[in-house]
Amino acid sequence: MAQRLGTLLVPVIGLSGTTYPPGTTVTIRGRGATVDAFVSGDWLPLMWWEFSDGLREDVADR
Repeated sequence: MAQRLGTLLVPVIGLSGTTYPPGTTVTIRGRGATVDAFVSGDWLPLMWWEFSDGLREDVADR
C-alpha cells in the first residue's frame, strides 16, 4: 500500500500513550474515513478529520 505524508490537525494519542500535537508530521497508509498513521514507529489510528494530506507549516501556529 502506498505511503504518504500528512499533518495532524488535532492532538492524537498514539498506541505508546504519547500525545502528538497539531502540526506533527505523520506517515499515512490507506485511504478513506480511517487510516493508519505512524510517527517514529508509533501507530496512530486516525479519522478523516484528525489529519490533512501533505505538510502544513501553519497548523502549529494556531
